[in-house]
Amino acid sequence: PAARRYRQCAEEWHAGLPVSGTVGGIRTAGAVMRMHYRINDAHVLAALQQAPAVMERHLQRGLDAAGLQMVQTARQKLRQNDSLALSTLIQAITVEKTGTLEREVLPGTDYAIHLEKGTRAGYRPAPAPLLAWLRTRRAAEPERAVFRLQKYIQRHGTKAHPFWQPAFEDAAPRMVQIIRDEGR
Repeated sequence: PAARRYRQCAEEWHAGLPVSGTVGGIRTAGAVMRMHYRINDAHVLAALQQAPAVMERHLQRGLDAAGLQMVQTARQKLRQNDSLALSTLIQAITVEKTGTLEREVLPGTDYAIHLEKGTRAGYRPAPAPLLAWLRTRRAAEPERAVFRLQKYIQRHGTKAHPFWQPAFEDAAPRMVQIIRDEGR
């Protein structure tokens, strides 16, 4: 089926945070995108052993602040690419604690991957989101235009409007600095 072909994509890992002892990156698998990072520096882990409460408190604060930096940057990129009808995706980007020294930033919607990478021909989207998009664009007779837009997307697909990878590339240096500052 076309919908299944549309959602399939190979798993990809993008470069991690460029700081020694910090592992992280962006992973896309199927219709899921996430930015995962954790601290595994030997010096930091040794300091954590010597003063666990103090170091953990500082590192937790740093990881949370770094995650919020990614969230803010992703939201900014979404606003810049001007392809949103509603603020659902902007509001759905969150940071989750996945371990003691790990965080994931997720664009909590199922359509974020389609916005990031675009779609191939053969997929016919639901009319309601298209209608909302047409109304925000102040299209003439959006109720009639929605069916033409559905057909166009089914025949041609949609263009990619990357926001996740560019946000990661912009946020990574600041995230590294935040984590380094808290780990000192």
